[in-house]
Amino acid sequence: MVKTNETDLRGWMLILSCTLGVAVCVIPVTILSLGVFMVPLGEAFAFGRGDISLFLTILSIAMAVALPFAGKLIDAYGVKVPAVASFALYGLGVAAIPYAIESFGLSGFYALAFWLGVTGAPSSTVAFVKVLSGWFDKSRGLAMGFAMSGIALGGAIAPFYAATMIEAFGWQSGFYGLAVLPLVIGIAVTFALREPPHLSASADRAGISGLTQAEALKTPIFWMLLFLFLAAATAIHGIQIHLAPLLSDSGLTAERAALGVSFMFGLSVLARLLAGYMFDRAFAPWVGAVCFFSAAIGAALLFGASAPAGFIVAVALLGVGAGAESDLMGYLVSRYFGLKEFGAIFGWIFGSLMVGSAIGPFLLGVSYDATGSYSSALLWSVAGLLVTTVMLAVLPRFPQFDTNLAPAPSPATGHAGVVAAV
Repeated sequence: MVKTNETDLRGWMLILSCTLGVAVCVIPVTILSLGVFMVPLGEAFAFGRGDISLFLTILSIAMAVALPFAGKLIDAYGVKVPAVASFALYGLGVAAIPYAIESFGLSGFYALAFWLGVTGAPSSTVAFVKVLSGWFDKSRGLAMGFAMSGIALGGAIAPFYAATMIEAFGWQSGFYGLAVLPLVIGIAVTFALREPPHLSASADRAGISGLTQAEALKTPIFWMLLFLFLAAATAIHGIQIHLAPLLSDSGLTAERAALGVSFMFGLSVLARLLAGYMFDRAFAPWVGAVCFFSAAIGAALLFGASAPAGFIVAVALLGVGAGAESDLMGYLVSRYFGLKEFGAIFGWIFGSLMVGSAIGPFLLGVSYDATGSYSSALLWSVAGLLVTTVMLAVLPRFPQFDTNLAPAPSPATGHAGVVAAV
């Protein structure tokens, strides 16, 4: 790392900006927060939990389809303009949800799910992971661990924030409150980002090492990553979204159930930081395998948990798995495929995760509506996490690419920049 206080400070400011941007992207604000709306919407409109979970399915599939195009858009035009427009458009969509439900019922709810998935894609983690991958090399895992902890940070704050608004002012205010996050915080922090010059829209991409999208799609590693993150997301996100009602069904009050969700995401913040630190010091797929195996144990413990201590242990282990997900994905894509067309390739892998995010909550909701219990769905979630663990354990070593880091800033000239070649 370049040893100047200016550079160090700018590096941490960049990480902070990325962390805050990730915390208010569409994933924590809409996907991870919807669980606290299930009971209020069910009481107000007699929507089933499967009906409400279908919102997430539509949103996630729309986002999965949009992500490869969002990645190519960011590769071609840089990060700022697509991300700012995305935060504005998806934030307005969140604010419009109460009107859509009251005016058009489930049809309006589902239409906005599609809108949020498409417009939220460019401001999702793909933008921030690309910026970090360009500035950081030897400390890339730690940098991503900090920044991707924004998902857990948002997941810890947004549901509790929405639940508080709902309790005080009604379910509509929960959506209005969430809309403020991308419209104010998201847009502000995106303007603070400093994109690596060699990855900007005007840069000569021929000099960047790595695989093209077409080359990546021909490799077995690409398809292994696609499938393992699909399986992991189906298992973990299904449980995440239904955790609040699952805990409520087990006898916890709505406030304690929401606090349990916040506890899981709060713990996953620490798990992301520790996992990111270990990615730089051990073989990252093996670190990820340990994290997902812990989540499998946590999901299994939910079967028999009845006392608060049992739920705490189960939720804590789930938080470990949730803590390794997004930063591991960005780290593996950058190491296995390089940075030449990182945005587009990452968009494909992230898209598979979003498909899993679509399938998991819907399957748990349908299973609950059909049986009145989450037991069978939890069993399949455990199986999916075990498959993910095995696939990570057998991944090969990373190929060697040039670091392609941005040049160090010059304090004398005052050029903006950040270095993290630790």
